[in-house]
Amino acid sequence: MRPFEEVAVNFASALVAGDFDRARGYLLPALQVHFSANELRNCLFGMFDGYASGPPTAIEFDDEFSLLDWPSRQPTDVGWAYVSIVGDGFVEAVSVTVTDVDGSNFIREIEWGRP
Repeated sequence: MRPFEEVAVNFASALVAGDFDRARGYLLPALQVHFSANELRNCLFGMFDGYASGPPTAIEFDDEFSLLDWPSRQPTDVGWAYVSIVGDGFVEAVSVTVTDVDGSNFIREIEWGRP
């Protein structure tokens, strides 16, 4: 697994585990301003609340759903990854753009839900 994919998988895993403070640590500091731990929880549960019978229980990742190049890629971006979030009766996802900041990878952008 490539480093940017590890960031995406670790972020999604922290969300599923309910460790929103840890999930927040994978975000670019500028993005942390927009996402408190509680806001991350709200975004996660907002994807399936109302039609699912329970919380997420697992993630699924296939490197077929990650990219090194895409139209909106910025010069410091290192990759884009799609990670499925699975629960009883639902499959949703987070798509993240990972960027390099002084040799460390952080999530620059998050898309909540399946396309």
